[in-house]
Amino acid sequence: MKWEDIRQKYIDEWIIIEAINARTEDCNRIVEELTIVDNFDNDNNRALRKYVEFHKANPKRELYVVHTSRNKLNIKERRWTVVRQA
Repeated sequence: MKWEDIRQKYIDEWIIIEAINARTEDCNRIVEELTIVDNFDNDNNRALRKYVEFHKANPKRELYVVHTSRNKLNIKERRWTVVRQA
């Protein structure tokens, strides 16, 4: 699905989406095709808890919690650096 289609179907709701087809441009994640994993009306706490549950079960999935009031998906890519102490 496209973001515009999802916004029309899930009006003013918190949702968990999974990127099916995405790329990175200038540290921004461009999601061209996505799917709905779950929806939560206006309960963002429940959405975040469910996201954590899904992420623990399969950390390789590209999941996001977003609200459908957004006109565009604005997802910044973060690079994590791990520093170990000896």
